[in-house]
Amino acid sequence: MEDNGYKVVMVVFFTEREVARFVTREQAEWRAKELNDWAQRNPRGYVQYLVRPIAKPGRDE
Repeated sequence: MEDNGYKVVMVVFFTEREVARFVTREQAEWRAKELNDWAQRNPRGYVQYLVRPIAKPGRDE
């Protein structure tokens, strides 16, 4: 089973936590923008939502 797509991660200082996974980058960026807008309206420390590609598992050669 291979994971393809993008994930939205929450970044707080030096910590990252996965929030959601999406098939397309456009979907992930839309959700990250929505979450960033929400975080600005309801501040609870420094939180930023970023889009990252899902890492493909390394091949054993």
